[in-house]
Amino acid sequence: MGKRKRRPSKSIGDTAGRQNPQARLQTKGPTPTTVNTIADRKYSFKMLLGCICLVAFFLRLMNLLQTVELPTVVQLMGDARGYVDWAQQIAAGEWYGKQTFYQAPLYPYTLAVLIKGFSAGTFGLRFFQIILGTLSVALLGIAGRHAFNRRVGVIAAAMYALYPPAIYYDGIIQKTALASFLLCLLLAECSYLNRRASKIHAIFAGITLGLLVLTRENALLWVPVIPIWMALRSPAERTGKIGLMVTYVLGLAFVLLPVAARNASLGGEWSPTTFQAGPNFYIGNNLNSNGLYRPLVPGHETPKYERADAQRLAELDEGRELTSREVSRYWFEKSFEEIKQDPVNWIQLLCLKSLMVVNRFEVPDVESMRVYRDFSVTLRVLAPVWHFGILCPLAVWGMFVTRKRWRQLSLLYAFTLVMVAAIVGFFILGRYREPLVPLLILFAAGGIPVLIQMLRTRDWNSYLVPISATVLSIVVCNLRVHDESMLNASSYMNAGVAAGMNDDLRESIEYLLNAIDAEPMLAEAYANLGRAYEQNNEPEKAILSYQEALHIEPSLEPVDTWLGSVYEAIGARAEAIESYREALTKNPLDEDAQAGLRRLTGKAIP
Repeated sequence: MGKRKRRPSKSIGDTAGRQNPQARLQTKGPTPTTVNTIADRKYSFKMLLGCICLVAFFLRLMNLLQTVELPTVVQLMGDARGYVDWAQQIAAGEWYGKQTFYQAPLYPYTLAVLIKGFSAGTFGLRFFQIILGTLSVALLGIAGRHAFNRRVGVIAAAMYALYPPAIYYDGIIQKTALASFLLCLLLAECSYLNRRASKIHAIFAGITLGLLVLTRENALLWVPVIPIWMALRSPAERTGKIGLMVTYVLGLAFVLLPVAARNASLGGEWSPTTFQAGPNFYIGNNLNSNGLYRPLVPGHETPKYERADAQRLAELDEGRELTSREVSRYWFEKSFEEIKQDPVNWIQLLCLKSLMVVNRFEVPDVESMRVYRDFSVTLRVLAPVWHFGILCPLAVWGMFVTRKRWRQLSLLYAFTLVMVAAIVGFFILGRYREPLVPLLILFAAGGIPVLIQMLRTRDWNSYLVPISATVLSIVVCNLRVHDESMLNASSYMNAGVAAGMNDDLRESIEYLLNAIDAEPMLAEAYANLGRAYEQNNEPEKAILSYQEALHIEPSLEPVDTWLGSVYEAIGARAEAIESYREALTKNPLDEDAQAGLRRLTGKAIP
């Protein structure tokens, strides 16, 4: 029997129908005119993309320069402070560390390189991030070009260059800028794979995803998505697909295997990422969860406490020492126990978090885009007109009008669905959903040409379903889901705390009073106002502020300790002893409360 001739493989990006054989014979190759036209289009795309990147850099630089005096920039707080402290330890020589990773390590190690190699301060670190943000714009434009066409690539780049939350996140000391850059790089790599089966792009896709996992742990859920997509959609023969998947896995292993070995050497347990999934899952799914971040111990919102509290509470309940993996497993099991107690409540919580994921409001962490808008003209002008409540409906429109290309866009659909599930499964912060933005922008940009054509021709009847879905999404995405006054008040409170840490007590008290005016039931604001009054030698006002904080939130730590120190300073011995004892009932390991009782009673505290 004769060998059957192999049919040439068809590229994923090839959407043309069958050509006329006679026409194919007549056109043996591109004419000089065609070659010149293609070259001109490539040149014009590069020029447009370059101009958009310059705009992106300018907007980010303006935001950077206008916010240099913001209190939370002058005095870093929360995760930002934790990342920089960790980076400084690495730069000082503690590159291997002494514990398994509890937080994603790539960002602090990147900061350490900048601190060690370039003596970068806060401004230098933020400047590096706006460079990453500019490169992200270029990479997303390239991904849009290969997923759709050059026009869509330009639109996607422009949308991302002007997107205010991206400008904001590129300007704060958080891992979001690095994660967004790696995601855009991954999308660009996969867009090349979508057109041509290349082992080079496959291995770089594995390396890039591995680095993304070390920056944002929930990207681990994308690891099996790419080989499945390769098996179903890659423009290669069977043996070629196997080769692509092998090289992809090698790229992943090159990045993640050393981290897993390092964790095993320090904790006796293999993990390619971190051990904080259990506590974070509990925070987002316990009986009292509202979808937002609430620390395991009220008042302990910083990295300094997060790991210690998770381990201390788990070991107290279990009555023995636990490894990092056992601590994570404990909180997962505790979460599922509480879910079983009230499954209806949990389903309602999932619905609420689903609404929060697509909501226009950027849920703040320690820092808030709302506070940055007071300083940044860039954000003040762009934020009211270009936000998630507009992006998401545009993406819905794009998904509907490009649905016939679903096979070519299957990886984007898979990435989006998996990331939405990952975000809903834990708790919601604006920066946690930022990985959705490049994905949604690609869909939105893909639908813009169709939207323009429809508006020109006024052919509404052909698009009734996409129009209906888009209008519904506009309503859903712009509902008032969050207690925005409370969240914005928390951000102003944090700015006040930062000002106080920078020894500007007048500005600190002003920010804190503004936070209380915005939300009178914010216990943490009263607690921090008490600290500011105490440092400003106003003990009576400090005592009243501490008492109000405990009236609103009796379990708030370590307010009782602070109250005891003020009582001790003014000579109210009995009140001080009572406050210190109350603090130890909430946290027996509170060293400041123990020391205070020893001073006042002369007795050792067991």
